Amino acid sequence: MVHFNKYLRVFCMIFILIVGAVYFGYGSYANWIELVENYTYPLMYIVLLGLVVAAAIYFLARLPISNKLFLIGTLVVAFLVRLGWVLYASTDPISDFLLLNNAAVSASNGDFSFSEDTYFTKWVYQIGFVMYQALVITLFGEDIFVLQFLNILYSVGLVWLIYLIAKELFNEIAGRIAGVIYSLYVPAIIMTSVLTNQILATLLFYAGAYLLVKHFNTHNWTWIFVGVLFAFGNIIRPLGSFVLLAAGLFIFVVFILGVKRKTALITSGKLAGTVMVYMLLLTIVNQSLIMAGVTNYPLENRDPHWKFVLGLNHETNGSYSGKDSEALKGLELQERLEKEEEMIQNRLADKSELLQLFKEKFEDMWGSRDASIFWSYKIENENSKENVSELLYRFDKLIYVPLFLFGLLSIVILARNLLKDNDHHSAKALYFVLFIIGYAMIHLLIEIQTRYRLVMVPSLVIIQSLGVYTCCHLITSSLRKKKFEKILEKTS
Repeated sequence: MVHFNKYLRVFCMIFILIVGAVYFGYGSYANWIELVENYTYPLMYIVLLGLVVAAAIYFLARLPISNKLFLIGTLVVAFLVRLGWVLYASTDPISDFLLLNNAAVSASNGDFSFSEDTYFTKWVYQIGFVMYQALVITLFGEDIFVLQFLNILYSVGLVWLIYLIAKELFNEIAGRIAGVIYSLYVPAIIMTSVLTNQILATLLFYAGAYLLVKHFNTHNWTWIFVGVLFAFGNIIRPLGSFVLLAAGLFIFVVFILGVKRKTALITSGKLAGTVMVYMLLLTIVNQSLIMAGVTNYPLENRDPHWKFVLGLNHETNGSYSGKDSEALKGLELQERLEKEEEMIQNRLADKSELLQLFKEKFEDMWGSRDASIFWSYKIENENSKENVSELLYRFDKLIYVPLFLFGLLSIVILARNLLKDNDHHSAKALYFVLFIIGYAMIHLLIEIQTRYRLVMVPSLVIIQSLGVYTCCHLITSSLRKKKFEKILEKTS
């Protein structure tokens, strides 16, 4: 049985990597299509310049300075560019961000009547982030700069976590590469000026992921903290169930399959404990908010069909649809749910159109320009805005496109390592591959917005760091060898 489980373990690992290779491969194609359709200058210039940027980051990561000094320097740079952007952009909250901020101001004054609005009775989960903002406003006042400054700190914290995770999975140089890349990643910088729940939630999820890959299988009580971090991340942005599912699959494949029965039982107990802690904390928070009179419902999505209605809309390629919104306007919740279910069934009827929709959604979600720039950069001077926005889009592509190319290379390297030794330490990277795959697959069905990529990009950065390191290391080693051979020829 143990031998069978070992073979099953290798099969699962390779299958995960094959699906990951499809994602990175088609993601590279989607970005190429985007470049062809929207950029007039030679495409190879963008790709080559992106590769040059990656090489420059590699050589920067190889600087002979202490790990501590390099990390401090990276974090300082990350902090300064984010602070500079917040001060320059002067972003005012709009749309849902304004609605959430106004609700937080009301909550800070003890007024919870906002929770009776249709928006909050349908999407009750938004109240978790509202209460976080309300706490900050109560402590520091209504100036949105405080919330933006906290976003800066959370984003810098993410740079640190990404460095630590890549270092744990691969090596110090890969960790440095990942940290530098994320510190310069345009959407991660400019979204700090937006009052979004994505940054804090992402920090909490990746803090839990770091503990998962670093200590879950070696420390007795790490599972408690993983459950707590995932639960708080879910309270801020409702992705906890998805993150927990990826963690469960990862633990089963990497830590349970192919090991001794006693070890498998202990690890299974830890996984069950993580789920229990997660559920218990959510229950406590839900009941506390209900008993305090903040809301009448748990922090959940009471209109779960809406995201699928939008995501299966052929006319908008799965993006927001004003037409769908108008069709459901004014309906009571139960009537709305029935109407949404009918719309979903109609859109699922034609399977051939569905496959075409999935193709177009994937290309839009992972290849199109990141809408973070739209949400973050609002100024009255249209000419100046267009110039700065275009510059941001181009620099974003220099970082973003190579993520897929080097990510595909990383998948190949991981497959080679795990075929040689399925206990290789880099097997822990499978968690982030699973996260990428799952996040991409769910967005084939639900609404897409390119700014939603922000939660998943740290996983891309972590995985591709292995590809950057290996590629540049092999090239420089080859060049050194040729140079050494030439020296030997001259001295012989």
